[in-house]
Amino acid sequence: MSRVRGLLSRLKDDRFLRNNAIYFTGTVVGGFFGYVYHFATGRLLGPASYSVVASAIAALYILTLPGPVLQTIATRFASLAAAAGAQSALRPLMNRVAVLSAGLGALVALLLVVFQSPAARFLQISDSRVIYVLALATIAALLVSGNRGVLLGLRRFLDTSVNAALDSVTRVVTAVLLIGLGGGSVGAVFGVVMGPALAYGHSLVLLRAQGSGAADERFGYAEVGRYALPTAAGVIGVTFLFNADVVLAKHYLQPTMAGIYAAGSVLARVVYFLGVTIAGVMFPEVAMLHARDEAHFHVVDKSLLFLGGIAVVFVAAYTLLPSLVLIPYGSSFAPVKPYLGPFALALSLLSISNLLVNYFLSINSARFVLPLGIACVLEVVLISQVHNDPGKVLEMMLIAMATLTGLLLALYLSDRLRVRALTPPQERGP
Repeated sequence: MSRVRGLLSRLKDDRFLRNNAIYFTGTVVGGFFGYVYHFATGRLLGPASYSVVASAIAALYILTLPGPVLQTIATRFASLAAAAGAQSALRPLMNRVAVLSAGLGALVALLLVVFQSPAARFLQISDSRVIYVLALATIAALLVSGNRGVLLGLRRFLDTSVNAALDSVTRVVTAVLLIGLGGGSVGAVFGVVMGPALAYGHSLVLLRAQGSGAADERFGYAEVGRYALPTAAGVIGVTFLFNADVVLAKHYLQPTMAGIYAAGSVLARVVYFLGVTIAGVMFPEVAMLHARDEAHFHVVDKSLLFLGGIAVVFVAAYTLLPSLVLIPYGSSFAPVKPYLGPFALALSLLSISNLLVNYFLSINSARFVLPLGIACVLEVVLISQVHNDPGKVLEMMLIAMATLTGLLLALYLSDRLRVRALTPPQERGP
């Protein structure tokens, strides 16, 4: 009990640890209900109808790729406003992000409606209503992404976690209810409209008091647009690395071996998603401190240590307890066991790289773009040349991830040493 009390006391006193614990818990809850959504719809619909839901969700992930870009933009500029004490700049910022989100969402939705027949054929969906539902879901998902970014920028991690959990729970409840009423796969997919839509309404309530008074127009479209370019490069580059190896494995390997590779990747992705929560807490903290010209490297160092500790635990667990890790897939995927440890290592390296990309974005630096581009090209070239079996594909991916992590760490350390050399000893932070 004394250890538990000590841990609780430390969480109470250390804002960084407390915020990580809150955001981590919210992410786990959201992820849990994400799995419940798939499990419930699969059980209620059966394999054939569930395949429609699965393909629709996969398509939505691609359609809403601008969402993380919008969220990162909103997080940074909300952090800058908070650092300057410029509450009156928040309302114009939220309006601009909403216009961008609605505009992008409406454009994607329009394209889906216009090309609904080819889209339905590509996704092998016979009911075109699913495409129309996806159009609505895209708009709702992009709108809520911007407001969540503002909440993160203001370091309202509990509100952000509750908002994300509300989204996930609403998806499950809506899908189950509509399937029960005879809505089938269309009703199940409609859950991904209601979840983000309700979460967007909730976010408006949370932010209703922000930015009251005379508007401060310091963050114009031009400045937001300039920042959007490196942000898009970071999000697209990391997302590419996150998925390219699985796509290339599907292309080069036999179907069974490709399935084994995909299973290993999915099982190891938990490390990456946990790392995303740590980066989400670090980003606004660093952005705010950097804007005030205060010491911020200690926040990045804590984040790296925290993420490194999680990575060590998962790599060890995946290496030493592969049978336990494999339980969700069953014994037919047993050949993946020897690859689980290396998969955990590869996704840990990508998670560290993603955290460092977020560090550079938080200080408005695009120095990560070249290393990220090199890693993307390197991964494709290596796997294209060496792909005899899942182990070889994984080995090539590991080389690319290690290269990226090494380059980004070198850039971060050079920043750290440069700033330290220019800062008088009495002004250095922790």
